[in-house]
Amino acid sequence: WTQWVDLNLIDSVLLNASRIGHGFAAYHHPKVLEAIIKKGIAIELNPISNQALGLVYDLRNHPGAFLLANGAPVVISSDGNPVWFANPLSHDFYMAFMGLGAVYDDLKLLKQLAMNSITYSAMTSVEKVDALAKWQNKWNIFIADVISIYKLSSVDEIIG
Repeated sequence: WTQWVDLNLIDSVLLNASRIGHGFAAYHHPKVLEAIIKKGIAIELNPISNQALGLVYDLRNHPGAFLLANGAPVVISSDGNPVWFANPLSHDFYMAFMGLGAVYDDLKLLKQLAMNSITYSAMTSVEKVDALAKWQNKWNIFIADVISIYKLSSVDEIIG
């Protein structure tokens, strides 16, 4: 019997978990997914690990795309870093952005994924506020650099 994954999802909701590791099977269960979204339980996605383990062969078909499109709180994680030689989390972020995002997604998706990492972290509320402020400052510098380097007139040219 291999339905333990389903039971783990239900247990996570009932026990008020703050995050669900490897929870992409939630897309199979509309009521569980609805509860996950309502309770704001983050679902950790590990794009490179999922592909390396053969759980999904093409990231464009990863269940995370459905979760993102339906407003589930998603965080990007790197599973088994030493095994995949993927120390920087940026590799997983890149793969998630390129593979899981819809054709019309832009830097807003990347921004949301990064902010989710802080929002759904184990930091205290005070630490989260501080981290989000520091992150927002660096994001603003990044956007200003992109506008300057590519001689754009506004952020609207970047994010449509």
